[in-house]
Amino acid sequence: MIVTEEAGRTAGAVDALVGLAEALRAPVFEAWQPYYFNFPRRHPLYAGVAFEPLPQPLLEADVVLLVESVLPWHPPGAITDKKILVLGEDPLHPRLPYWGFRADVVGAGDVEHALSFLARSVSRKAEAKTFNQPPARVEQPQVIDTAWVGQELNALLPPDAIVVNETITHRLELHQRVDRLAPGGFFEASYGGLGVGLGLALGAKCAHPRRTVVCTIGDGAFHYNPVIGSFGAAQEHGLPILVVLFNNAGYLSQKRDVSNYYPQGAAAKAGKVIGTPIAPAPLYAKLAEAYGGYGERVEKPAEVRAALQRGLEAVGRGQLALIEMVLAPI
Repeated sequence: MIVTEEAGRTAGAVDALVGLAEALRAPVFEAWQPYYFNFPRRHPLYAGVAFEPLPQPLLEADVVLLVESVLPWHPPGAITDKKILVLGEDPLHPRLPYWGFRADVVGAGDVEHALSFLARSVSRKAEAKTFNQPPARVEQPQVIDTAWVGQELNALLPPDAIVVNETITHRLELHQRVDRLAPGGFFEASYGGLGVGLGLALGAKCAHPRRTVVCTIGDGAFHYNPVIGSFGAAQEHGLPILVVLFNNAGYLSQKRDVSNYYPQGAAAKAGKVIGTPIAPAPLYAKLAEAYGGYGERVEKPAEVRAALQRGLEAVGRGQLALIEMVLAPI
């Protein structure tokens, strides 16, 4: 089995990883927070995101190759009975306060060239098995949810689109549903914290002015960002991006953490976690309009696709666009 988190820094590394996986007939898992487009999500050997509980095929593997992976599973001692091979530019992560993963063979170097060399060197296996099981199409729900938005967005995105994600509780569902992206078409913004999603999306648009750039962001993460500065920069420098904002009226990740770590605590018993609601909420769409952009609030699932299309059309006209998706409140 292969597990990766950051192999997709270059398109060549993605192609090389595909070549190695096909030569070995080895399924490729992404670690729980992939930061790039690491492997084609519609490829037969794509096995999805390895999240708790760990997938059974990964637990049953004889050998696991970690390719540019910081946190392949949690806790580090969850897998101890198999040979672990580690490949990366800085594979043992000495700059981290603690890493803690056992490694039997370690290779340091340029990942793209190393993977290409390995793909040419290994003997190809004749037997193939399909591990990829695309999620079933979701039917239109009664209330807007992440799966529905992801599915509708996936249907509209142009082939060369770039998605910058800064969601936490919505992230895994979006990974499953938005599967038409290409190498270089995805970046995770919540790298060690929140507040950089809009800036990263603007940087992607500056680097690729002809490509459509979409920032998927939660209302909690949105409040960490320098929204005024980012929207002002989009207007001033002609960097139109589409912001798809998931509004569940609070910080669901933080609320869950309180319940998970203190299930018998006062907050869990009272059913109220201080500091997690976002209320009263701002008129998010008006923030885009204030900077010459297009804003729209969407409350009905049937209106999601048309609203996203209007947002993409606004971006095509050179405008910043913000589409607020109203989900069930936390």
